[in-house]
Amino acid sequence: MDKLERAQRLHKLLKERRTPVSLSYLCEMLACEARTVTRLIADMRLYLDAPILNKPRQGYFYAKDSTFELPGVWFSPEELHALLAIQQLTSNLSGGLFDERISLIQEKAVSLLGEHMPAPEELRRIRILGAGARSKSLPMFSVVTSGALNRQRLFLTYDGRQRGEVSEREVSPQRLVYYKGNWYLDAWCHKKEALRSFAVERIGQAHLLNMACKHISDAELDEKLAKSFGIFSGEPTATAVLHFTEQAARWVADEEWFPEQESRWLDENTFELRIPYNNPTELIMEICRYGPDVEVIEPPELRRQLANKLQAAAEQYG
Repeated sequence: MDKLERAQRLHKLLKERRTPVSLSYLCEMLACEARTVTRLIADMRLYLDAPILNKPRQGYFYAKDSTFELPGVWFSPEELHALLAIQQLTSNLSGGLFDERISLIQEKAVSLLGEHMPAPEELRRIRILGAGARSKSLPMFSVVTSGALNRQRLFLTYDGRQRGEVSEREVSPQRLVYYKGNWYLDAWCHKKEALRSFAVERIGQAHLLNMACKHISDAELDEKLAKSFGIFSGEPTATAVLHFTEQAARWVADEEWFPEQESRWLDENTFELRIPYNNPTELIMEICRYGPDVEVIEPPELRRQLANKLQAAAEQYG
């Protein structure tokens, strides 16, 4: 009998009895030692606010007129192990804002696991690699998140990589996006009067304004920012047609480059992938990963851009 099952059985015993239940009887009914029962009662008091009282030499009982019930959701040891794995992942995603709450969840999961809790050194067997993450320091993450959740405008300074200059912006935050190990803010920029995506690690300063956000519907956000490949996508202006060799297709056929991609086998040796895009920069980077195992068929402009990039790379090696 695991800890969760014992808690459910103890709750039932106390609910059904009108008089105190002795410790010895609880040990018999729960098939465990006295120290296990007292530890279970202590945990139920601490983590579930169970109103369990004790009369010396008589036993345990629920407070008079108690309406206490156990939470409706319970986890098996296997589910709690999965919860710990999720905690490992979310601790890398939060940017610091939810660290305290996540720690409380972990503490409760650990207490409920009891004898099923893995040894601390075994938690290293859950390994999460942050490949592609540019920065772990996100000092403005909390402010940006508050703006998005509370629907308040933000005033921020932004150091854009493309132009290498710092600008001041008043924005209406719409949503936070986690993409390839990095956080982005989708927002309406009142300076540009258009939707923009901002890399959170490039936000130098930010503070909340006492002004409500301009509202953009989810449908419009998806239409403007999620209809083509890449984080800085925009509305699609072309469709890339890529042909992969059989060897590369062993991986590409199982990958999702973009939700609205189209793919098919042309023959047993050639796999075709069609991807709508606007800005080709990120798409070219992805294509270059496959070297000679991929060919851009269309459009001609993308084919030319990729050829120039590969030729410049080859010239560096003589």
